[in-house]
Amino acid sequence: MKNSIKAGIASVALLVAPLLLPSLGIGFRAFDHEGYTRVVIEGDRSFAYKVQDLPDRLEVRLGGRADFRTPALSVPSSQLLERVTCEVQGEESVLTVHYKGTAAVRKNFVLEKPFRLVFDLVKSARAPAAAPADDEKKPGPAPAEPPPAARPKPIETICIDPGHGGEDLGAVGRSKLQEKNITLKIGIKLKKLIESRTGLRVIMTRDKDSEVSLNTRASIANNQRAQMFVSIHVNSSFRKSAYGSETFFVSLQATDPEALELAQKENQNQEDPGEAIQNDELKMILWNMAQTEHIRESSKLAEYIQNELNELLGTRNRGVKQAPFRVLMRTAMPAVLIEAAFISNASEEKKLQNDEFLERIALAIYNGISKFIYYYNSIVK
Repeated sequence: MKNSIKAGIASVALLVAPLLLPSLGIGFRAFDHEGYTRVVIEGDRSFAYKVQDLPDRLEVRLGGRADFRTPALSVPSSQLLERVTCEVQGEESVLTVHYKGTAAVRKNFVLEKPFRLVFDLVKSARAPAAAPADDEKKPGPAPAEPPPAARPKPIETICIDPGHGGEDLGAVGRSKLQEKNITLKIGIKLKKLIESRTGLRVIMTRDKDSEVSLNTRASIANNQRAQMFVSIHVNSSFRKSAYGSETFFVSLQATDPEALELAQKENQNQEDPGEAIQNDELKMILWNMAQTEHIRESSKLAEYIQNELNELLGTRNRGVKQAPFRVLMRTAMPAVLIEAAFISNASEEKKLQNDEFLERIALAIYNGISKFIYYYNSIVK
């Protein structure tokens, strides 16, 4: 299907003008994926709503007044959507998503902070309401589509893994800045970016200062059926001059001695109860089996993220590397580990204390993820 994958086909803030009563700010975004279109309706606060799923349109009645700068928003590049309109009716507003043909809501859900209604729309054989009742040539129901479980699906769930936590401080800088706190801040910022800009589901291996074993981190991603795993860390080196970002995907053979040393350090930070960490090659091979089929995608994801970190942060390109990280070996999906900056470098440690710098790191990672989603969904056909 041509042009069926769009990372962001419509992204517009529909602003409201002042009314006698407080108006409701509404944002609308839509994203085409293979086989469905995701619609996100975001409010500047939570609101009551009613939904009417019609063959030719989706009507969402909002519990609040909303004035839009334009009465109709065209969505020409969408595979399903034609335009979006909004009409104020008394103390309510009706947001209507008009289809190019007929469609139906496959699923919908609500996300918080910010408040968002999310609808996944699919093509439908339902006849529009205006279709003549005596049409003898009216087609019957379309054959059911093959179950999606038989092949990879477009990305819907992403797992973010803020490294370390609890008693596991991670690397510590000269100013006593702790890796575990930096990774959590970046992870939370990244989660908000993904949810607000794509409407995708995001899970985190930890969302507070808690210690989580390497086994548990991978299990969370696998059990929640995530389709991407992004582990966030900051680097440390005995060479105080070392600086820049690095992004890794898994391999039994490390790119260089430094990469191997880093992997060994990360692997020993959190030993799972009852499991001694040894250089057991057979065990490593078994772990690696879960990642074998995802090597190409993991490499591509690492490349996209690394390029964005280099460009946005203006840091030295230390490149995409491979190393035997245990947490990556146990995940059954494309997976990468990011070393965002060197906490052992005085200049970068100072930057890591700046919240704006952490936001830029999160944005760079998001941009890389966004490009990978476009790439991945385009090959899942």
